[in-house]
Amino acid sequence: FSDCVDPARPSEGKPKAQAAADNIMRVVPNMKARGEELTIPMPGHAVMQASLAGVARDTARLEALVDEADLVFLLTDTRESRWLPTVLCAAKRKPCVNVALGFDTFVV
Repeated sequence: FSDCVDPARPSEGKPKAQAAADNIMRVVPNMKARGEELTIPMPGHAVMQASLAGVARDTARLEALVDEADLVFLLTDTRESRWLPTVLCAAKRKPCVNVALGFDTFVV
């Protein structure tokens, strides 16, 4: 678990998106990768009024990230949170690798 330790935040650990990006660049040093922490609106989940501005900002950031990417890896926690990025990738004709982990399964 050493790749998840963040010396700047020892009690919290490193965000998993950044840990994944760091490890990808360790394997392929010339790759440009970075982790992003976003709140992604999900079908069937309400967005509270107090959160609307942040969700709108993160959604705009998500669209900008898809626009600038050559390839998108989705490593989000839930199926619902992968829906919007998948739709954006399809609409913008960007390749998307959608990964889901379960207690006894691994699906790509």
